[in-house]
Amino acid sequence: MPVSQGNILLRHRRSLVGSLRLRYVQSEALGIRKPFYVYEPPGLAGAARVPVLYLFRGHEREWVNLREDASRNRRTAVEALDAAIAGGALPPIVAVLPGLNSTNNHVPSLGIDMAGRWPLTLRGLGTGRFWHYLAHELLPRTERDYPETAGGARLMAGFSLGGFTVSLLATHLPGFFHHAGIYDGLFMWPGHDDPRQPAPGPCSDPVWCRAPIFDAALGRPRDALAMRRWNPTDVLQTATGDLLGAIRKTAFFVRCASGEGNRGNRDRAHFFVDLLRERGVPTAGGEIVFHPEATHSWHWTDRFLLRFLEAALGPTPPGTGAGV
Repeated sequence: MPVSQGNILLRHRRSLVGSLRLRYVQSEALGIRKPFYVYEPPGLAGAARVPVLYLFRGHEREWVNLREDASRNRRTAVEALDAAIAGGALPPIVAVLPGLNSTNNHVPSLGIDMAGRWPLTLRGLGTGRFWHYLAHELLPRTERDYPETAGGARLMAGFSLGGFTVSLLATHLPGFFHHAGIYDGLFMWPGHDDPRQPAPGPCSDPVWCRAPIFDAALGRPRDALAMRRWNPTDVLQTATGDLLGAIRKTAFFVRCASGEGNRGNRDRAHFFVDLLRERGVPTAGGEIVFHPEATHSWHWTDRFLLRFLEAALGPTPPGTGAGV
């Protein structure tokens, strides 16, 4: 459910021990001014080696909108993160919430350089060069703005399409992130060949190959070069040498919902984790289904986020000089 930036900031100003800030990048890649949120933990000034966490879905508001769906009834993901930090369950973390969709949240960019077409009146996409925006503008901007994160762990987490973006960054910017968390991610199949279809074959995946929601990002009909270039599964499956070595520097924590409709994203998650392990990429052990009752919702995504961060970072031991 849409909510104004002002209402989001007001709510979090009242509820957080830390701070939620709205920032903008004047993007040369996109040709527009693009907003994003940043959560700053308490006592950030003068700290050192603070982990930085990037949260992906689509619109920048989704992780901080209490009513993004009907499943959230008490707190947002950032409020849960703030409480865990304040209570000592997690060390202080800077969290960056990029916007990767159109302003109205109707058209996703996926974080790629978009290959299709969209109305010129649609705000928030600009030129559509979102990979250049992410890799060459937003990530360096964060490191400049928050020198406290220098030398700290870099983490990213994504829900649904945000899970795709996490896999994209892990394979196309290999070794940059230390930890990757994905909940109920919409992973791509190799060659977009969905083995569950009655007639599997190249581009048989009905979601990635035919869903209208991806026409702007991937073209209609699909742009063959874009479909190959931006398929993280293909990169992971064929990587060798230094590329594979760099990908192995990122540890993955992948979980999925128990299944909705035709098993939801369970098959995709199991395949992707099996491929990670086959290629020697570190993965968390345990059951890939997050919880028997877990659904494709923000309630379960928020719970997943805390579990992922606890697994990756854990609490700050007393006397370690974490600086916050």
